[in-house]
Amino acid sequence: MTILEALQEATEKAGIPTFSFANLREFNAFMESFRFDQYPVNVVVPYTENGQWVNGRRKSVIPLQGWVLKPTPYDGIEDIRTAGAHKEYIEPMKKKAIAFIKHLLNTEIIDPEVATPTDVISPEYAFLSQHVFGVSYTINLPIVKGVC
Repeated sequence: MTILEALQEATEKAGIPTFSFANLREFNAFMESFRFDQYPVNVVVPYTENGQWVNGRRKSVIPLQGWVLKPTPYDGIEDIRTAGAHKEYIEPMKKKAIAFIKHLLNTEIIDPEVATPTDVISPEYAFLSQHVFGVSYTINLPIVKGVC
């Protein structure tokens, strides 16, 4: 299984219908990375790998960053930081982000010798003026590739 296949599979198992990479070339292209027909969406920053060779296998850590978001049904919320907005828009996306990370950590690409990778999940209110709400996440994903 490749890293991309693992990301796609974990996204699907988390009940997130859309997976995409963010376009980091310019700010306007980045904003367009969050316009989809089907939500919620899991948008991931294109990742880099830094690793080392151990006994014929490449062990890497991928600093994975992304967002799990969904749009509001209208252009604005009077007070986007209310408990109601948090409950309706943030919490469901937080659960999906946790499910995504859980499924990702249960794929065959994960290095079993790394005890417990940590993650950070943060709320995103009206992200990038796109009227999408949800969470951003980061995780240092420990992966291992087969014997060469």
